Amino acid sequence: MQCNLKTDTSRYARQIILSEVGALGQQRLKDSKVLVVGAGGLGCPVLLYLAGAGVGTIGIVDNDIVDVSNLHRQILYAIADVGDLKVLAAKRRINQLNPDIVVHTVATVLNPDNVLSLLAEYDIIVDATDNFAAKYLISDACIECEKPMVYASISQFEGQVSVFNYYNRHTQQRGPCFRDLFETPPPPHLTQNCSEAGVLGVIPGLLGCFQANEVLKLILRAGEPLSGQLLSIDCLDNTFHLLNINKKTRDRPPARTLGATTTPAWRDSDWLSPDTLHDWIATQAPFQLVDVRDVSEHQQGSLGGRLIPLKDIIKRQEELDTARRIVFYCKSGVRSKAALLAVRTVSQEAELYSLEGGIERYLAIYPDECYPVVFERP
Repeated sequence: MQCNLKTDTSRYARQIILSEVGALGQQRLKDSKVLVVGAGGLGCPVLLYLAGAGVGTIGIVDNDIVDVSNLHRQILYAIADVGDLKVLAAKRRINQLNPDIVVHTVATVLNPDNVLSLLAEYDIIVDATDNFAAKYLISDACIECEKPMVYASISQFEGQVSVFNYYNRHTQQRGPCFRDLFETPPPPHLTQNCSEAGVLGVIPGLLGCFQANEVLKLILRAGEPLSGQLLSIDCLDNTFHLLNINKKTRDRPPARTLGATTTPAWRDSDWLSPDTLHDWIATQAPFQLVDVRDVSEHQQGSLGGRLIPLKDIIKRQEELDTARRIVFYCKSGVRSKAALLAVRTVSQEAELYSLEGGIERYLAIYPDECYPVVFERP
């Protein structure tokens, strides 16, 4: 694919005059293929700036739809896009910005069966996901396919970015991978996505811009990539820290174990339906109900039971009555699922359940049964 000098010089004039870009660099951008996994808070700015810079082929993988709650931070979308698949809405916006580039979309969730084929045709992989399972899977697949992974994660007012599995042409060595940073996942009760932990809209925008910058540096072979280094940013106190990541010696993971971790497995049977919980309450079945939300949420309304915020679930595990069935609940089911997995790591024999859909779904079905419903007996 050759540059159209008249069109490209006009559109990309402000970057072509940079010595690190020039006509050759612009051609490299046009010839490059970048896959962005996740079209949310991180993926949106990455996609916009890669398209603006003239990256010739962009792939987008995401299975979510646009929700009104996304709009404060996911800057690709407008109110008219609500209800549409993110990949389709993103493609429309990118084509409006730069109709000369090719955009491929895949509305699916990455898994060990499809990840290698999805990554195969791209030069650089951008991890714009919001969960550790996806990050391990992408990292393992990048090692298998010998491709660099541009990583970022965010929470509330903080974020971090790095480049994993980067091949250094001078040393002919690959840099650290995601498992060198996190050999095993943090405990489930310490990891929450934006819908649970919250995030200021500008934070994914800022980190996504850093990711886009790393991608462009890799394509242009300009500067030093964040390989072997983790840039950590705290926007509340405006601190930036550059931390070293040491590469560990390990065997390449076989394809059948891509993304494998030691996190306890989730089973569909771990969900407890609102109807079943209602029946247990009505029949006074023996079980312990545990609210894993914050104190302020509990005070605004609850289903009763013992309050143990998610962040304290392991530290206060002695308060859990594992001789009985235990039902965890939260607002929507995300934190209660994390609580169940965390407790399962230390009490594998306990009979644990997470209320499906959380208190929101329960009260939608049984609106007159807000606190007190079940009192925790000492």
